[in-house]
Amino acid sequence: MPRIVFQGANLLDGDQPARAQSTVVVEGDRITAVCRGRKLETRPDDRVVDLGGKTLMPGLVSCHFHASYHDITIQPEPLGVEKPPGYLMLCAAQNARTALDCGITSYASAGANAGNIDADLRMAIEDGIVEGPRILAGSKGLDTHGGYTDTEKWWWELGNKGAQRFASGADEFRRVVRDEIKKGAGMIKIFLSGGHAVPHFAGGMSLSRAELDAVLETAHERGAKVRAHCAWRNVILEAVQAGLDVVDHGDQLDEACIEAMARARTFLVPSMFFTWQMLSPQAALALATEEQMAPLRAEFDNMVRRVPEAQRAGVRMVIGDDYGIIVLRHGRYAEELEFYVKTVGIAPLDVLRWATKNGGELMGLPVGTIEEGRLADLLVVDGDPSVDIAVLQDRQKLRAIVKGGRFVKDAL
Repeated sequence: MPRIVFQGANLLDGDQPARAQSTVVVEGDRITAVCRGRKLETRPDDRVVDLGGKTLMPGLVSCHFHASYHDITIQPEPLGVEKPPGYLMLCAAQNARTALDCGITSYASAGANAGNIDADLRMAIEDGIVEGPRILAGSKGLDTHGGYTDTEKWWWELGNKGAQRFASGADEFRRVVRDEIKKGAGMIKIFLSGGHAVPHFAGGMSLSRAELDAVLETAHERGAKVRAHCAWRNVILEAVQAGLDVVDHGDQLDEACIEAMARARTFLVPSMFFTWQMLSPQAALALATEEQMAPLRAEFDNMVRRVPEAQRAGVRMVIGDDYGIIVLRHGRYAEELEFYVKTVGIAPLDVLRWATKNGGELMGLPVGTIEEGRLADLLVVDGDPSVDIAVLQDRQKLRAIVKGGRFVKDAL
C-alpha cells in the first residue's frame, strides 16, 4: 500500500510543544510512524511531502455542535420544526462541510435539532454521499415535564415538540434514553438547569436525582455518554457526583465545582464565545431580553476568572459553542480559539490541546493526537498556531486537510 510521508514538519502532536524537522508516515487510514526531529527512510512508491517547516497537527475536534442551526435567535421559537425536516438536513450537511473546510475533522453533537439528523448525517458521510467530519451523534434535548425547557409554546399543541423530548419518572427516562440510542445517538443531551440564556425560574435541578441516575445508568450501560445544559453551581456539583460526562456552559463554576470536575475527569465546554458575542450592545438589543442578559453578564465575568483556574487544576476542557445562532454563524470556529487566548488568557498550546487531544478523548475515538496507531486526521498549516493561534482563521493557510488518510483538501 502506498504511504504518505510528511517530512520537514513543524510537528504539533496535540499534546507536546512544536518539534521542527519531524516526519509522520500514514498508511491507509492510520498513522504508522512518528519521528520527532528527524527524517525516515522512504520507499520508491511513497508520496513524500516536504512541508518545509509548515505545521502538521491533528484535525480539530468540536465538542458542542448543532449541525442544523441556521440563523436562529435565542427567543423562544419552535426549534426542530422552524423549517421542514428536509430543509434542516440540508442545513446540517452544509454546516458539516463548512466545519470540515475549517479543519474540524470530528464533532460531538450538543443535541439533534429534529428527528435523527445527526445519526442520519453520519450515515451519509460514512457512505460517501456528502463530505463532513466524524460525528458523535446527539439525542434530542431531554427534560422532565415542567422542567426548564417545558414552557408554554403554542406549536407544541400540534404534537411535535421538535428538538425537545420530555419524560417523567426514572422508568420513563430509561425508556426514552434507550429509544434515542436505538435511533443512533451516542451522546444523550439533558437539561438540568436554566441559565446561559435559558430564562426560567432559578430553582434546583430539573430532573430528580432518581431520573438523572436512570439516564446515566441506561446510557453508560449501552456505551453512550451524557451531557447536560448545566449552568448553576449546586446542579453542577450534584451532576458531577452522579457521574455526568460533559458539563455544558458551567456558568456558575466555583472552586468546589472545579475540584469535583478535576477529580471525576468530567469534561467542561465553557462555550464563552457565544456569551461574549451576546454581550455586544447590538446583539443584546436585537436578540435577548433583560431577563436573559443580566445573568449572562455576571456569569461571563465569573467564567473569565474561573476557566484559567480550571485549566490549572487539570479539568478537561474542550471547544465548541452554539454556532448557528444569528450572532455566531457557522464557520467562525477558529475565532473561538483566539478568544480563549486573548480574552480569557489561556496559553495557545493549552487551547490547542482542548481542540485536539481533549476533544478526541471526549469523542472516544483514536483522534486528536499524532501517534502511531491513531487515525490519520491531520491538518497542514502555513504557520504555527502555537505561536499565533489566529492563523487557523485563514482557510488559505490550511494547506491540507486529511481525514482517515485521505486528502479532503490538498494545496501542497
